[in-house]
Formats: sequence, C-alpha cells, structure tokens
Amino acid sequence: MRAFALLLIALILPHSALAAPDRGPIEWRTWGKAVFEEAARENKFVLLHLGADWCHWCHVMERTTYRDPEVVAKVLKHFIPVRVEQDERPDISRRYKRFGWPATIMFDAKGAEILVRRGYREKARFLIDIKTVLDDPSPLPNLSLSPDGAEGAHSLTAEERSLLETIFFNAHDDVNGGFGQVHRFINAPAIEWAIHQARRGDERYRAVAQKSLDGSRMLIDPAWGGLYQYSDKVDWSSPHFEKIMQSQADGIRLYALSFVAWGDQRDLASAKAIAGYLTGRMRGPNGAFYTSQDADLDAETDGKFFYTFSAAARAAVGRQPRIDKNQYARENGWAAAALALLSDVSGEPQWLNAAMQAAEWAVEARRLPEGGFGHGSATPGAAYLGDNVAMGDAALALYRSTGERRWLDLAAETGAFVAKTFRVDGGGYRTAPPTAAAFGVFKTPVRHLDENMAATRFFNLLNRYTGDAQWADAALHGMGHLAAYAEFEVFLPHALLPDAELAAEPAHATIVGQKDAIEAQALHAEARRYPTGYYRLEWWDKREGPLPNPDVTYPELDAPAAFACANGLCSLPVFTPDGVAAAIKSVEMR
Repeated sequence: MRAFALLLIALILPHSALAAPDRGPIEWRTWGKAVFEEAARENKFVLLHLGADWCHWCHVMERTTYRDPEVVAKVLKHFIPVRVEQDERPDISRRYKRFGWPATIMFDAKGAEILVRRGYREKARFLIDIKTVLDDPSPLPNLSLSPDGAEGAHSLTAEERSLLETIFFNAHDDVNGGFGQVHRFINAPAIEWAIHQARRGDERYRAVAQKSLDGSRMLIDPAWGGLYQYSDKVDWSSPHFEKIMQSQADGIRLYALSFVAWGDQRDLASAKAIAGYLTGRMRGPNGAFYTSQDADLDAETDGKFFYTFSAAARAAVGRQPRIDKNQYARENGWAAAALALLSDVSGEPQWLNAAMQAAEWAVEARRLPEGGFGHGSATPGAAYLGDNVAMGDAALALYRSTGERRWLDLAAETGAFVAKTFRVDGGGYRTAPPTAAAFGVFKTPVRHLDENMAATRFFNLLNRYTGDAQWADAALHGMGHLAAYAEFEVFLPHALLPDAELAAEPAHATIVGQKDAIEAQALHAEARRYPTGYYRLEWWDKREGPLPNPDVTYPELDAPAAFACANGLCSLPVFTPDGVAAAIKSVEMR
C-alpha cells in the first residue's frame, strides 16, 4: 500500500517540484552593503532570512509566514528583505549557526543587530517581532564577541581540564547516548574525544562513545544510506531528514575510528553505508561532491512521509528530494579526509580513489592564485577559513594514505595561506578575512569553535610532519583561543582534544622501502590501519630524497621495513605486516 501511495504521488505531483523553490511574493535581495545603503535612504530596516536548501522549517516559513498578505505588506513597508543560503556564505552562517535555520535577523541601516530569532516563526510571532523592532530599534550587544587568550596561556590547566571532563560526563545521556537536553546528533568533537580517551584505558569514555554511536545509527537511512542530520527526540527516533555533508563526513570518520579501535563490524558497516550514499548519490560527473539533500520531496510531501519507504517504493516516485548541486572546497575537503580514513581502516581502495578525485577537483577548480582555496569559486573574495582547514586536513589525510609528497606540500601551502589570511590578534582564526567593505556588526571577526578546533589540530599535525616551528606557533595561537573558553564552564570538547594532542607526540610510523616494492606496500597498508586519528605515517623511498622532517635516522637495510618512533623511543625494524601495530603501540604515548 505504501508503494502504491508513492506511485500515486508520482503520477499526481508535477515533476517541476524538483526545480528551484518558489520563494513567494517577497522579492528577496542579495546580501551586501548596498541593501543597507538603500535602507538608510528609505528610512527602513534590513530583514535577513538565513536559510538552507535542505531545511524543512525554512521551506515551511517561506510557504506560510512569508506568503501571508499582512506579513508581506509590513515587510515591504518597513524592511529591505534579504535571503541568504547559509551554505553559500560561511561568513554569515558561522555568525548565526547557534540559532539554527531558519534564523531571522533584523538590522538597522548601519548594520547593527536589533533582533535575532531562531527557528520557524509563524505569522503571529513574526508580527510581534516586527512590532518589537519598530517600537524599540535599539541595537543588541555584539553577539560575535569571543574571548581572547591570556598572554602565554596556550593550554588548559589541570583544574580546567578536570572541570571540562566533569561537564562532559554531566552532559552525556547515559540512557540514550548523545549530549544535551533534547536534540540528538552525531557530536563529532565529543565522540572523538571519547574514543581518544577510551584508547588510553578509560572505560567510562568507551561507554560514552559506543552508546552515542549506537544511538546515531538510528539516523542512517536504511534504504539509501547517508546520515540524517539529527533527531528531535532524545531516543533518536524522530529524525529530521536532511542530509548535509558535515554530518556525512563526521559519521564516516567516527564510525571508522570506532571500528578500528574495537573491531565492531557494525561500525564498519555504518561508515560504509554513509560513504556509499556519498559516492552513489552525492557525487558529480567531475568527481566532486555536492553539498546536501533536502529533507522533503517537495512542498506537499515532507520527509516524514517519503523517507519511511523502501528503496523500491522511493524509486517508484521517479524523483528524489532536491540535491543542492553546489560544489564547495570545504565540503569536498571534509568528504576526502573521511573517505581516506575509511580506506585506511577497511583496506578498500574505492574510498581512497573517491577521496583523491574530490581533492584533485578542489585543487583544479577552487585553488586560489595566491595559494589556499575559495569556497564556491577560485576568486580571491571567496576564501573562508573552513574551506582551507578542510582542504588542509584532506591533504594530510591523503599524505597518510598514499605517502605522496605532493599532498604534504599542498598542506603546507594551505597552512601558510590560513596563517597569513585568518589569524586574529588575541588568539584564534577568523571565519572570513578582514575586508574594507565590512560594516556594522560584521566588522567584528567571528572565531568559530569548530573551525578553530580544526585549525589548531591541523597546524599541530602539520608541524609534526614537517618539523617547521611556524606551524607549532600557529597551533598554539589557536589553542590559546580555545583555552580561553574554559572560564565559561561550558560543555567544551573542542578544547580537550587539541589540548591533549599538543601535549604529546602523535603515534608515528615510517615505512622504509621503495614504493613499487610489494613488501613495502604491504607494510604501509597495515600501518594505515593503526587505530588513532592522531597519527604521523610516512613512507621513505630514498629515491625521493630525505623525509620532510628527518628527525629520525633510519638504518640501511636489505629489505623494506617499518619503524615506529615517538616520545623518545624507537622500535626495532619490523619486516612483516603482522608486527606493525604492536611496534607502534610500544612507543605511543598513552
């Protein structure tokens, strides 16, 4: 009966439903300084509707509130209306991400925020919002302020670390897994921190990681694969059906790390189900990945109806929820790093091939003339921190997976661009570079926690691979900003993981042997499986010259060998794959 119902939908609904959505009677303007200048001339305010192509409640608000005649009349009378697709503009979306989508922001003509609201606003509440602004257009305090680090404070104190760990366990739902009061999603910083600590013998953290990953398995689409963004019930039973790239990449990475740590085949199957969705449905002919897939089939058929059906029943419809086919460097960097790790732990080459295609596309299509990467184009004004850190991470992941030095060179070039373009006095890195065109609240740099955690970890690992002190300094600069948040006594796994990594050398293995030697290839394949996200893996083929960071002198041998050296210790040479993991473990700081 369900398949029959969907077939009826396919026959009744017009196929034009897959076209770009109709935004209604309001003529939405393009974000920029010009709309504020127009607002000043016309004595109006600026209304920002910040949404997403995949967002169910954005669609609902556009179909209801923004089509209501009374709302439309008041908006046109008092505001210059602007709609921003949040995936296109990280500089705006990162500022308001904690408000969720849709976000409604009302500004004065100078660019000061007067009102900020989160989520769907039905007509009655929206009209109250308008009246609030008209009655009292006083600016709000600046919402983007974030703490500066104290001079020389580049790590957590023992007391701060202990407090943050207590907050971490208090935030965990011991019954259902996950964190927080209501919404359940795959919280990457928290779960990776738990895996990191569990590998060091803390069984409390292992329970947290496994409970959360067991819960989030309920967000994996059983028909197509891919990970829904979140559940609005604590037992993970009420998904919101949009599939965004960050969720896919986080899911692949975390399930892969869990699998290689504890050998649960369900984790490997989960990672592969998400990766298969990416490579099967979210990849263009050019090898690059798309951005997201909508929660709903169309305006009349929401995800709670469509996604409950089997693959065969969905196929009967003849179409699928709209895919945002924009291709960004950031999303492709996320996907490439995750897929490379999945290839490492599974030994399956198709995931590495997909990762390399995505990264090579970004190099070809999004690399900037001065180094670094643009977001949606290769023009200088399109550069954001997230794209560059994601591509830097992807380059390091591909260096680990292949041993090809071109990827380490790319990581170093990208690191130089980030350090030059996004560094902020006082600690951390800004989402977007400073520009003379900035106005109002956008003159204050946004330093986003996720991006600064990723930047700090990237710079630290780049330093370990290259031995270049500038990257150590860049990592400490990021950590100083993250550590400053500890004073707020909030749930902050973003600081715990990079703090631990900066304090210790990564697990380190080097394969010594020619890259066309079968024995060396087998050693490298086994070394790739080592169960940690904090890892320095190199392959020294003497025909390529010295290693980029020759901090260890390896002996001349007649046969390919693996060596593990870290924390002042080196293993004996290992000549067979079955001894590689034990050698690395013997020198890893635990």
